[in-house]
Amino acid sequence: MTYEESAVTRTIDRLLNDHQHELDPSADGALDNLDQFHIGGAEAVERLIPTLALTPGDIVLDVGSGFGGPARQIARRTGNHVVGVDITPAYVEAARDLTARAGLSDLVRFHTGDIADFRPPDPPGAFGAALTMHVQMNVRDKTTWFRHIAQHLAPGAHLAVWEICQPYEAELPWPTPWSLDGTDSFIVSADTLRADIENAGFTATDWANESAWVKDWITKTFANGLPPGPALPMLLDDGYTRVINYATALTDGTLEIWRGCFTKNDFAKNDQVTSS
Repeated sequence: MTYEESAVTRTIDRLLNDHQHELDPSADGALDNLDQFHIGGAEAVERLIPTLALTPGDIVLDVGSGFGGPARQIARRTGNHVVGVDITPAYVEAARDLTARAGLSDLVRFHTGDIADFRPPDPPGAFGAALTMHVQMNVRDKTTWFRHIAQHLAPGAHLAVWEICQPYEAELPWPTPWSLDGTDSFIVSADTLRADIENAGFTATDWANESAWVKDWITKTFANGLPPGPALPMLLDDGYTRVINYATALTDGTLEIWRGCFTKNDFAKNDQVTSS
């Protein structure tokens, strides 16, 4: 089963202690190689931030927040509060720990659980924007899942996605970062994913294939070998094999990365979430 790492916080403690003389966790970008659980790292988040169209006071919902890198980055860049939700308790614990180390606990908080069961203290529809990065490939019923996200958003709120799609049927090289053997992987084509999101009560305002940008990012990032210091694969079981397999599939075109921006429709019926 994927996402069963249980000693993430202890591993982070060890890695940061090993690099304590050259790494300040509170510095902007210091943890970028460690806490960004998606291809493209912090640069991918930078591509999404403008599409959120945030205004002062907007609260951002990060669905599938992982180790919290995007949430902290958005809070730093914009000053907006961010709430992350993730199903893996060890990841939420690590996200809270890293957020405290970064001095951002006043702006960013995390909850453990599925978005279907998320009951924030804020009233329904209180979130002014949402994002999800590399999450839906583990979700079989994508339309219902995106409806649960829509339930928490104000009408007209923006949803930014950075997601994995598969342009044609092909066997993938397991394990990958999101699945050890493919049994919990539900990747679809870009057209299908867009339709699933729109059927959940959203309208697309931007839908772009970012695969060329991602290939350039991979080449640039690993031009001189692995980046120095603590890195995300160190937190995952068999992490380097999983990342290499993923990068290979992106490079040969078996997988694609799509960036989307959607707005929540102003229809009451889209707030009615059915059970999956």
